[in-house]
Amino acid sequence: MNQAIAHIIRDYIGHLDFVDKIAGLTSITTFEIRGPDNAMKQITVPIACCVTPEECDREGAYYDLMPNSAYKTVIYFEDGGVSFVRSESNWKYYTSNLRLVCWINIILLTESGICKSDIPCTYAAHIITEIIRHLPEFPKHVSPLSFVYSEITNQAIRSASIFSAYTYDEKHSQYLMAPYDYFAFDIKTDFAICLRGSDVYDATCEPLF
Repeated sequence: MNQAIAHIIRDYIGHLDFVDKIAGLTSITTFEIRGPDNAMKQITVPIACCVTPEECDREGAYYDLMPNSAYKTVIYFEDGGVSFVRSESNWKYYTSNLRLVCWINIILLTESGICKSDIPCTYAAHIITEIIRHLPEFPKHVSPLSFVYSEITNQAIRSASIFSAYTYDEKHSQYLMAPYDYFAFDIKTDFAICLRGSDVYDATCEPLF
């Protein structure tokens, strides 16, 4: 279910002016590469769950979501699990937990003219604010889910520990220092699933409130 929720959120913020690289739900993927000394070593990266086996055959698929000087921002979602809340008649209610991770290339954002203001611009604040503004715009029903509502519940401390689950080599680690920036926050999404009828609007799936 978290893959579906991440897909919904991705579609609602993917058009914002600062976004040029966004993925849905990711998984932590470990694979081996050959280093400069010709020795094999393991690296761990975030990779989109929707990546096809064919795309995985090319090395580039593994690096798509790592800090990269070609992108203004890189945004993806980490899985925080789904918990069951309650059952009412034909309806089952759940809570999804996701972490949105955003890496920011301030150089490209400055060149693009985004966030123009007489006041010095804090790019992370601009991005966070725009995402918060767009979360309530979700439709209540997004088949096969119903009563979808997302909100930000917590912002992680803005340190390189946001990326501690991954292995960054020297090439990519340089993008975790100034003038680059990043943040992460947690998104809680409540939703419901009807267990009867072929459509959430079927009479057997009428909500109890």
